[in-house]
Amino acid sequence: MIPILRRAGHQLGLLLPSSLLLSLLLLAGCTAVHQQTSVTESTMPRVPTDLDLWDASGKASFTYLKEVDTARFHWRRHGSEQDLITLSGPFSLNSQTIERRDDELLWRDGEQVRPLSDLAPDSAALAALTAIPPESLGRWLLGAQPDSSVWEVDVTEWRAAPPWQAPSRVTIRGTGMEIKVIISQWEFSPAP
Repeated sequence: MIPILRRAGHQLGLLLPSSLLLSLLLLAGCTAVHQQTSVTESTMPRVPTDLDLWDASGKASFTYLKEVDTARFHWRRHGSEQDLITLSGPFSLNSQTIERRDDELLWRDGEQVRPLSDLAPDSAALAALTAIPPESLGRWLLGAQPDSSVWEVDVTEWRAAPPWQAPSRVTIRGTGMEIKVIISQWEFSPAP
């Protein structure tokens, strides 16, 4: 009985060093691939802040006078003077559409369209959206800085969105309000 245990122990003794060596080689290979990806992402240029055609999706938190609203969003920029923003609650319920035409924000509710400024700012999201210069918000999502000292834009995280790096976390602050945006997906067209 003892010789069988020795034989099994001997085979196990050879198996352990070879599996350890194989594990180390795999880890070294994964590390090299990860390092190469990081270098590629860091060498990508940042997205131009004057880009005319893009789509972004993600989540936003609006804080105004200690009231907080959260929403999912899909933002489509059709040109330098036109945006279509869809906001929705959890599970995509209560979907609302806001359209920007030049420097005017419009509220779309089915077939009815009216200026956003005509609505009572009964939520933190509406209060924030009516206070921000309409033509600026899309540029701020791309990482542009505000033209006035009334607003502060802080991009805290960038991610690869080929062919560029694009913001993935943006915080916009103004008097009495804060908007935190997490952008989970960017699409640029036409790609250069």
